[in-house]
Amino acid sequence: MISRIVTCTVKREKITEFRNALQYEVLPNITRQPGFVDLVESLDTASGTFVCTSLWDTQQDVEYYDQTLFQEIAQRIMPLVSDQPDIKTLMVENSTVHDIASGKSAAA
Repeated sequence: MISRIVTCTVKREKITEFRNALQYEVLPNITRQPGFVDLVESLDTASGTFVCTSLWDTQQDVEYYDQTLFQEIAQRIMPLVSDQPDIKTLMVENSTVHDIASGKSAAA
């Protein structure tokens, strides 16, 4: 399993619009992507810090998402954030929810 972690800072005056975009536009579309497993979004409204961790079956699923839907999402949210998103893609080592133990994901 692969995790894709996106971190950015939402403009404080745009937090409500950002939340609405996530709930009504991003979430419904991302869950229909091939290989999508799960999504965790975290937002600190005081600082605007936003962290999104999405989980994917394979690296190919992440690459497909990156080249297709993420491009649309980025265009939609860029006016709402104050910096370029930092994006990292990592192999999942452990997950209690998804029953992955250290080393198990790498063998998949």
